Parts: sequence; C-alpha cells; structure tokens
Amino acid sequence: MTHLLWARQRTLALVLIASLALPSSADTGTVWVFLKDKNGNDGRPIPWTVHADRELADLPVTQQYAAQLESYGSLRTRSRWLNAVSIELPDADAERLGDLPFVAAVSPVRATRRAVSPAHLPARKTAAPHQDYGPSFEQLNLLGVPLLHTSGLRGEGVRIAIMDTGFNWPDYRAFAHLNVIAARDFINDDEDVTDQRDQPVTGDEFALGQAGHGTRVLGLVAGNDPGQLIGVAPNAEYLLAKVEDLARELPIEEDRWIAGIEWADSMGAHVVNGSLGYTDWDDGTGYTYGDLDGRTALTSIAAQIAVERGLVVVVSAGNEGNKLWHYITAPADAPSVMTVGAVHVQSAMIASFSSRGPTSDGRIKPDVVAPGQFVYSVEGGRGLVPGSFGSQQYGRLNGTSAASPLVAGVAALMLQQDPTLTPHQVNDRLRSTATDLGPVGPDTVFGYGLVNATDAIGLQPEIPDQAKALRPFPNPAVGETPVVHFPFQLIVADQVELSVFDGAGNVVDEIAPQRWVEGTHTMAGQALAWRVPKELATGVYHYRLMSSVFDELGTIAIVRD
Repeated sequence: MTHLLWARQRTLALVLIASLALPSSADTGTVWVFLKDKNGNDGRPIPWTVHADRELADLPVTQQYAAQLESYGSLRTRSRWLNAVSIELPDADAERLGDLPFVAAVSPVRATRRAVSPAHLPARKTAAPHQDYGPSFEQLNLLGVPLLHTSGLRGEGVRIAIMDTGFNWPDYRAFAHLNVIAARDFINDDEDVTDQRDQPVTGDEFALGQAGHGTRVLGLVAGNDPGQLIGVAPNAEYLLAKVEDLARELPIEEDRWIAGIEWADSMGAHVVNGSLGYTDWDDGTGYTYGDLDGRTALTSIAAQIAVERGLVVVVSAGNEGNKLWHYITAPADAPSVMTVGAVHVQSAMIASFSSRGPTSDGRIKPDVVAPGQFVYSVEGGRGLVPGSFGSQQYGRLNGTSAASPLVAGVAALMLQQDPTLTPHQVNDRLRSTATDLGPVGPDTVFGYGLVNATDAIGLQPEIPDQAKALRPFPNPAVGETPVVHFPFQLIVADQVELSVFDGAGNVVDEIAPQRWVEGTHTMAGQALAWRVPKELATGVYHYRLMSSVFDELGTIAIVRD
C-alpha cells in the first residue's frame, strides 16, 4: 500500500511538472523525460502509474526507450524509481520529445547555485581541547556522543552514503583508517571522487576546490585523527557519491542527486546524508514555497522513496534563515526524512542562517537541530602530497550542511546498537528524545530540539544526586604539554566554563561556555580538559569553574620540565 500511495503522488507530481515551461534562454538544456511504462521481467511493458511497486521500481528504464532518446542528445542519468531519463540536448529539440509515443511528460532538470556557507563567527573564548577528540570534542559532547564511543559504538557494520561535491579523503591523516566500500563520480562518469585536473565536465577541479565541501562533511562523521578530529561514526563503512558540479553556472542539479541516492540504495546503504538543497533558480523555473509539500520536488519524492525502501535519509534544512527565502529547501520537506537545523557548537543557540519551517502543508520542519556553527573538521582541499594520508590541515565551518552529517552519524550508532530499527523508528527516537530548546514542544526553528544521542540509543548516563565541581587532576601539571582535567557532576544539562588567572589576577586563558549533558563527568576523556598554554611558566595559577549551579575557585600548579 505504501508504494502504491507514492506511485499516485508521483503521478500528481508529473502532471504538475509537465505544465511548467521548458528552458528557452540557452542553446542547450537538460530535461527530464518521464516514461509511460517500463518492461517487466517478462519483457512486456507495464504502465508505470498503475504498477509502480518496489519490484518494478528496481528494474532499469526500458533500454529501447533510452536508445531512441539518445538520438536527440546526450543521456545523463536514468532513474529507476521515477522511470525517467535526463538528457542534455538543444532547446529547440526538447519540445519534440513530448510527441514520442512512450513519453508521459517532459520538464526541466532543476538547477541552482550552492548557497554560500555563512562566514563563521569567532568563539567568544578559546575552545576546549581534549586529549583524544581535540577541538572536535565540543560538537560531539553537545550531542552526547563520547559516552557512546566509550561504550564501543563507533559505527561498525553500518554503511553510510555521503552525497556531496567530491571527497579528497586519500590526502588526510584523519581518513587513513576509512573503509570506503565504493565511490562514484556522477558528473564525470568514473570512480574517482577526488579533485582532478582536466576533467571532461568539471575541468580543473584543483582550481575550483570542487571536493572541499564534501571532504569537510565527511570529516565530521568519519574523521579519526586522535588529538585533532574524531567523527561520530569513524568505523562505519562508506559510500561516496559526487553529485554536485561547481564548474557550471547552476551546479546543483537534481538528476545527479537522484542518481546518487538510487546508487546508494543499490550498494546496500543503511544511512544517507545529503547536504544539498533546492529552492528558487535564476532561470525562473524553480520551486516556490508552495511546492514544499513533500510531493512536488523530485528530490523530495526520491528521498521519500528511499525511506520507504529502508534507508535512513538525513538532510540539511538549508542556510536560508536570514535571507529572503527563509524556509527549508527541498528535499528537506519530504515527510520521512530527518531534516536538521544548526545551532552554535558552544552555546546551542540557533544559527541565524538555519532555515525555518514549516512545510507549505503545515508540517513541523526542521525535525531536530545539531551543531552547525563553528564546528571543526578537515580543511578539505587537496593535500601537498595527494594520496599520502599526510595532510593535517583543519578549520572551522558553518552551515546546516555541517549539522546534517553529525546526525547521520548518530543514526548509524543507533543502527549498530539495534540493527532491527526501521527508518521511521530511528526518526521517532531522534525526535522524542531530543532536548527541547525553543518554546515548549516542537516548533519551526529548533524542531523537536537538540539531538541527544545517549537517550536516542537508550544508554542512560549515571545521574548524580547533586551538581558540583570536583578537584582537577593532575595537580601539579608537569611537562611541556600537560592537560588538566576539571571533573564535575550535573543533574541537568548546563553550560560550563573555565577561567584561569595568574597571581596578579590577570586572565591567562579561558574556555568558552559549553553545553554539557547531565551526568558524571569525572574521568579523563569525559571531564572538561584544559591544555596548558606553552607560554605559561612554572608557577601557581588560580582557576574558576562555573555553571549555573556551582562556582568553584581553586589553584593549579604548573611545573615545566
């Protein structure tokens, strides 16, 4: 019944799309050609709108139709799920395709520019380092991920597909461990998803920085460079799909996104992350807010089909919150995808750029929020020695495209802990256990709230009887690069910050307020960690550890070798 329902919705979408004008402003364009039927296993044509069940959807587009269409132009993608072909051809020939007896409708392939990632806002104070996680501790701690790692959940046995601009993963030490099952470049039609020179479609990708965005996204979920960057699910299996072309004026094209998610399904993905969004287009053929109903945009239809086929689909809400558009972008409007907004990694305040809901038919979106402002990942460009796993370049980034992979990683940990969970059960747990940050109840800014990974998995931290700060250790701190741990207990989630002073009362270092989940944070690797600055000489220093319920003063001795 579910698949028949979506077949009817797809039929409605095709009728709506068929009424849109074809592109006319360029010499050539790319269009979707939707087919009336598809050959079944016995070779006989089956009307698509009546029998679009899973068995038929798994069959390829009828080859005879594709061969005829290829005489008009260059075929780009073939969608099994939509029973459609995208083809690049002269604009004058596009109208003729509708006269072919096997064609149901013809419409433009939608394309848009990537929204520029918001410029990052500097942290008010120094970020807290961590002996294992490094600066990435903040983003994982805000979600409650370190406790899951301590419990042995790091993504083993779960397959995650990342769909983005490309991936320079062989260049970074953070990916030396990475288990890449398969990679596919849907733009240049090969298996190399790193930046290359003289590509047939994208040209000089080094100059473009083609794979930078995708590499940074991958680092957030898959990175593993102790002391610098740990991703949410570093031990998962990965499928890497390159679906966005930065060389074109309108690079984000929905046919490649759809080809990517169908490929991910065929390769056995359990979780799909998509950090691309579609709204309005410069050529005037884009979607309107009224189209964000989960049944009109083709990427939204494909994302929903993927969920019904058993994939957890996590997508970014969009970076339109402080722009004229304001709302989420497709496919974030699909009913059963997990749509993720962005909060600041230290304060958990909503990022101004994070797109708002609701959908045009009144549903709550985003579903949840996660760190997406001032988060930490690899730099993303090609390393000095490509393919050496030697680069250690890191930086901060902003955008809901950074929040989405963190939640995709949490979903992978949930599936590692309980492989029987369905996508709808994963989504329900993420929503029902999220920490409500906005008005009471779900809203169109924070959704259901900040993802709480420990609660979503059912791994409850030990809740102490009272909130208090404990004595830091080691004290004295000896050596050239000592790390001092400041343990504490919280009975509810709270902001914790640290200030360190010299004997004259001057502030010599600070750690910005960070949101910590309730529980006992007393062990190395779980407590707040302060890396002693190299410029501090041997001596006695004073500290102040603060939350909303405790304000602890004390001293730390530093002894240099």
